[in-house]
Amino acid sequence: MKDHFLMDGQVVGTPLLVKSGVEYTRLAVEAIQSLDGKSHVVMYLGTATGFLHKAVVSAGSRAYLVEEIQLFPDPEPVQNLELALTQGALFAGFSGGVLRIPRANCSVYGSCVDCVLARDPHCAWDPESGTCRLLPTSIPESWKQDLERGNPQWACANGPIGRSLQPQSRPQIIKEVLAVPNSILELPCPHLSALASYHWSHGKATVPEASSMVCNGSLLLLLRDGVEGLYQCWATENSFSYPVVSYWVDNQDHPLALDPELAGIPRERVEAALTRIDGGAAMVAQRSYWPHFLTVTVLFALVLSGALIFLLMSPLGALRGRGKVQGYETKPPGEKAPLSREQHLQFPNECRTSASDVDADNNHLGTEVA
Repeated sequence: MKDHFLMDGQVVGTPLLVKSGVEYTRLAVEAIQSLDGKSHVVMYLGTATGFLHKAVVSAGSRAYLVEEIQLFPDPEPVQNLELALTQGALFAGFSGGVLRIPRANCSVYGSCVDCVLARDPHCAWDPESGTCRLLPTSIPESWKQDLERGNPQWACANGPIGRSLQPQSRPQIIKEVLAVPNSILELPCPHLSALASYHWSHGKATVPEASSMVCNGSLLLLLRDGVEGLYQCWATENSFSYPVVSYWVDNQDHPLALDPELAGIPRERVEAALTRIDGGAAMVAQRSYWPHFLTVTVLFALVLSGALIFLLMSPLGALRGRGKVQGYETKPPGEKAPLSREQHLQFPNECRTSASDVDADNNHLGTEVA
């Protein structure tokens, strides 16, 4: 805007939330007070594909997504959004009716770290009950919340946090995988947060690139000598790292001795996707490529058959064409004339007259009958 004597400063247009590939159709806004006494703006946005986005405007006038919910089974635009503060719910209208959605789902955060990293102003961690709860009217002082930084190291320091605060620390549970030598092992990593970045580690070092690769978050590991041991998938969010899942990969032929630092940690035997690459059969949930081989073989046979038929039909067509041309010269004299609707009777030679001996009145002029 232009300068005005009643304006203290310039009004600059800045988008609060930028989300690529999303078309918003409806918006509902409310203001809520957090544990630190500050007021925060919460936006509920309905999309053209039937999703509900919950976003919070931070102190720097930038919004961040807290929650993303799919409202309808089929893609359909959200037609109406209405807040009911007394009921603590949000009503979404669509072509099939109206849905009632709670303003917050605090119970989905099972640990203090999850509750704090969510940065939802409606939720706070209760250390006495060990749950993430909806903020009541009277908030106890022991409850934990950090909307500005989302730092679990500060908010969860005096209670159970559910995850490790320091990298390369002891995991809560280890998933044991019995591997077959000379095979490819797939270790999945669940993405608990869309705002976090993920990486893998092998013990206290990084995963060797020569025998592994990451595909869609999962670790593909080529089982050779020296690749056994502890593999962990780490998530980093707000400068805070925590292990998402931990695997202990053991060799079937030569079991590895247990690491003394991991003694006492609960273990769980799991089956992972495994493919043998030396011609043998995999033992654990083997991934077979036999259907792909059959499909390629059948397609190749069909293409080859079509090519052979085409090559055989081409000489036959040429021979038939030659026969038609040669047969045209051997047709009887009566068939050489062009076809017409009139039927011409072929007379014998002894009864045939010359066409030049007939005048315009069809009179015979000195014709002789042979």
